[in-house]
Formats: sequence, structure tokens, C-alpha cells
Amino acid sequence: MSRRKKILVAVAIVCGVAILVPVIRHYQLRFAVENYIAKLKAQGEPMDLAQVIPPPVPPEQNGVPFITNALENLNSEGVVANNPPPAMLMIAPGKAMIGWQQADIHTFGKRRNTWEDLGRELAAARSDLDSFQNLTNHPVLNFNLDYQKLPYLSLAYLASLKRSAQWLSAAAIYDLHQGNPKNACADVGAMLAIVKGETDERILISQLVRFAIASMAADCTWEILQDPDVSDDDLAQLQQDWQSLEFTAPLEQNLMFERVELLQRFGQMQKSSEKFDQLWEEFYTSDSSPNRNRYAAPLEKRSSFLRKWDELRWRWFWSYQDELRGLQMFQAAIAAWRMAETNENFQLSQSSALAVMKPDQNSSDDLRNYFSQLAGDFQPVARKTAANQTSRNVIVAAIALKRYELRHHQLPATLEALTPDLLQTVSIDFMDGQPLRYRPNTDGTFLLYSVGDNRVDDGGDPSRAKGVTGSYYDWQNPSALDWVWPQPTEGQ
Repeated sequence: MSRRKKILVAVAIVCGVAILVPVIRHYQLRFAVENYIAKLKAQGEPMDLAQVIPPPVPPEQNGVPFITNALENLNSEGVVANNPPPAMLMIAPGKAMIGWQQADIHTFGKRRNTWEDLGRELAAARSDLDSFQNLTNHPVLNFNLDYQKLPYLSLAYLASLKRSAQWLSAAAIYDLHQGNPKNACADVGAMLAIVKGETDERILISQLVRFAIASMAADCTWEILQDPDVSDDDLAQLQQDWQSLEFTAPLEQNLMFERVELLQRFGQMQKSSEKFDQLWEEFYTSDSSPNRNRYAAPLEKRSSFLRKWDELRWRWFWSYQDELRGLQMFQAAIAAWRMAETNENFQLSQSSALAVMKPDQNSSDDLRNYFSQLAGDFQPVARKTAANQTSRNVIVAAIALKRYELRHHQLPATLEALTPDLLQTVSIDFMDGQPLRYRPNTDGTFLLYSVGDNRVDDGGDPSRAKGVTGSYYDWQNPSALDWVWPQPTEGQ
């Protein structure tokens, strides 16, 4: 063989290898993803969109029309919108101001209104506010979302839910000020019906709005418990409304939905240049762009050639590597949360199973890690969910304590004394899986608390961790040593 032919053969071999190696690598990565998905399906994991969207809702159970009709007439200006009456306004760690006992309506740095101002506004809206009471008999909120349109689905309805809760909260505090705790309990019951009605909503931000409304209802519930005239019957219904709420199970459903929705979106981007362009622009547009990805570091403008080069590498290699890692992270998150659900113990979700959730220290914040970065959002959402489950358990215990006090004219020595008449079992602190901490005080008050974010029992100390400063006193402050159910400030 001549020298020339040898050179041509060598060049052909090199070119063949240069083509064959990336092709082989591409199919290795692709098959790895397909095999992992097949493994998840074999384990019974839902991996198709039809398996993870909410079931159909019979029209007679849907409460959405009552919300829609009410909001059409409710004023978007005025006291409720601009200066609502404060509820459980924290003024120091472990201490809150009773809103309905104040002489007028104001919060720090805001304008003042009289209770008469609020009363006139609520009276004008009475028929619409009454329609919210129908939510208790229509337990599901179905806004007929088309999940196929994600991530471009309009979520304007979430603002409607929060606005509804704001009106009900204002009505509850006003009712307490007027000496009508029965109506206040009904108002909070309607708020909790909104929280319950959104239980099956799969979009994660919907659950975050549920948390916000539940927090508003918690503040109003605290206000009700400061009313000496509230009845045992009304408290029993309020306790039942709180006990009916689910916070932990919906997160599992959200995670399974997010995994499938992202998997479906990824498949579209792998097949369509137009869909890929939308992803690419999230990372390579200016910082001020509304499409800017929150994970991406500032990147310099890239040419059309580099964009195509990015697309080629992403389609053939990066997307499959990212997809596999993201799926593994989702599964780790789901498995860890199931463990926490079963044992009522958030601490278990921080176990070694979540080692997979740690971000790759060698990865950069760009489109090569889009799937896995979204999967890594589990931790902050899980913490919020755990906080809301803990809040629910604390509130149920606090209501039961009030009912015990109404019946026996004194507080119980232990939470065990509340069972089985007022509680089926002692309320659990979801942060560490142990019973909530409680003790009566000699002055007729009590200490009821969760170990909080640090999951260490600090003896019911609501102050912030050492070195943390600020004026944010929320009773579930992430920096607080313990989450202490507040006592009213003296002199009220």
C-alpha cells in the first residue's frame, strides 16, 4: 500500500472514530435516561402527565363560582385593600398584639382608619361575603387548568384566592371587635375552605399561595382564641376545619407532577429548535430580561454560531446528563419526603437519602444543569411545607387547650389530658417527630412550642439565634430558636 493510501486510511479511521465516539456517547446517555425512567415505572412511579394531574371534579363540588361571583363586586380599594385590621401582629418574640381590641385600625407606618370605616365597607359587601360560606359545602376549587400549556399557563386565579382571604380576614377581626366570635369562626372556616379546596392543585406556586392563606387564617385563629366569649361549639368546628387540612401529602403530589411536567418539556426542547431557543434565552439574555433564569450567572452575549453550537451539544450530550441527574434528584426528594410523611418527622427528610440532592460542585449555573437545578428546589419548599404542617398541629393543640379551659376553668397539666375527649392523639411537632412541648404557667398562661427550624429544643425560647438581628418577629421566624405560640402583650 502506498504512503498516500496509508495516510488516507489513517485519516478515514480518525474521522470515523471522531464521528463514532460522540454517536456512541449520545446513545449511551440517551439509553441511561430511558432505562432509569423504565426502572421508575417498574417501581410504580407515575411518569405520564395523565397520572399526575388532579382527577375531574363534579360541578356540584366546585366552589370556584362562589369566589368568582363575590370578587366581581368586592371593592379593590378602601380599608380592606389598603389598611386591613392587623391580626396577631408580633411586636416582640413570643408576644403579639390583639388586633380587635385596638381603638382604631392601623399598623406601623400606615394610615389610620376607624372601625366604623371598615364596618361600612363590610356592610356594603355583606351579600358577597356571605357567598364565601358556600365553600364549606363545595369542598374543591377547580379552575379548569390546562396543564398542557405549562409553563405558560396563566395563574391569575391565585391573586383571586389571596384577595378572597384578605376580605375574610378583615371580616373576622371586625366581627371580634363587634363581639361576635361566632361569625369570626365562620369567616376563618371559609378561609380554611379555600386552603382545603386547593389541596389537589399540582402547580407548586399554588401550594405556596395555600401556605400564605393558611398563615392569614392562623393569625385570625389566634385572635379568636383571645376572645373570652367564644363558645366551645364554635371552637370545635374551627378545630375540625384545621384538622381537615393536608400539607404534607400535596407536596409529594407536587413533586411527582413537577417531575413529569419537566420531563415532558425537556422532550419537546430536545426535538424542537424553537423550544430550545426559549430555554437558551433564559440563560443568555440580559439581566433585565423577564425571561432571565434565576440560577444563571451573568453571561456575555453569544453569537448565532455559538448558539447553534450550544444547541448541538445540549441536544446530544448535556440534556441527557442533566435529565438523568435531575430525575435521580427528584426521586431522592420524593423518597425522603415519603419517609417524613410516614413518620411525621421533617428531620428524616434531611437524612442521608438527600445526599443526592446536593448540587454538583463542579457544575455551572447554565443550561447544562437546568433540570437538576429545578429538582434542587425541593429543600426550601419542603421547609415551608414542614412549617405549615407544624403550624397546623400547634393551632389544633391551642384550640383544644382553649376548649379544655372553657370546660374546666383551668389549663391541663399536660397535653395528654386533652385526649381522647378533645384530641384523638397528642399533637406531633413535625419538625422532629416528637410531641409538641407544653407547660402551663403560674399566671394562667401557657407555653406551647415547636423546636423550629434548628430542630433543637431550646426550652421554649422564641428569641433569634445568636448573632441574628432584625425586627421580624413572626412566630415561625426561621432564625428563632423555638417556634413559640404567642401570648398577648400585657395590658390588653
